[in-house]
Amino acid sequence: MAHTLAHTHTLVSASHNFRVTKYDPAFRNNVGNYLRDDWTAISDVGDTFDGVVLTRETYDRVEDAYIDAALALLDEAGVRALVVRDLEHGQDIVPGLREGSRLPLAQLGPALRAVLREDSWCRFESDDAYVHVGWDYYMFVGVPRACPKAEALAVSRGLFVEPIERSPYARTG
Repeated sequence: MAHTLAHTHTLVSASHNFRVTKYDPAFRNNVGNYLRDDWTAISDVGDTFDGVVLTRETYDRVEDAYIDAALALLDEAGVRALVVRDLEHGQDIVPGLREGSRLPLAQLGPALRAVLREDSWCRFESDDAYVHVGWDYYMFVGVPRACPKAEALAVSRGLFVEPIERSPYARTG
C-alpha cells in the first residue's frame, strides 16, 4: 500500500515518541533492521514463519495488543481525541473515518484496526499527540507526557515500546 506523505497540516510536537511493535529489539542489526522471519500483515494468516503457522487467533491477539497499547498511551497522557489526516482509501469502512474527522478514543480503536489491517491508511494526530502505522506492522505513538502504566501494559501484552526521536511519518515542515 502506497502512503503519500502530504505536508498540508500543522506539525505535531509530542514530547514522548515511541516505536511500539511485536518485534524484539534484540533481533535488530546496528541500523535497526529486524533480522528474523516474521509476519507483517493480516494477509500473512495461514503462512509459516520460523516454523510456526500464523493463526487468526494469534493475529487478533497481537492486533488487539497494538490497539490497547495506543489507546492506553493516549489515555494516560490525557489525550482525548485525534484527527484523521491524509486519509487514503477507507472512507465508510469505519463510521467517522473521514479526512479531518475528530475521533474520540472510543472511535479511534476501530479506525486504528482498519489501518492495521491495511483496509485504509491515515495519520491520527493532534497538536501534541499522534498514532502512525507504517509498513511491516510498525506503529509509532507520540504523546505529551510520560506514560509508565501504559508502557507496562504494552509490555505485558508482548509488545516492545522503544523510545524514538520522532515518527518516520511525521511532517517535517
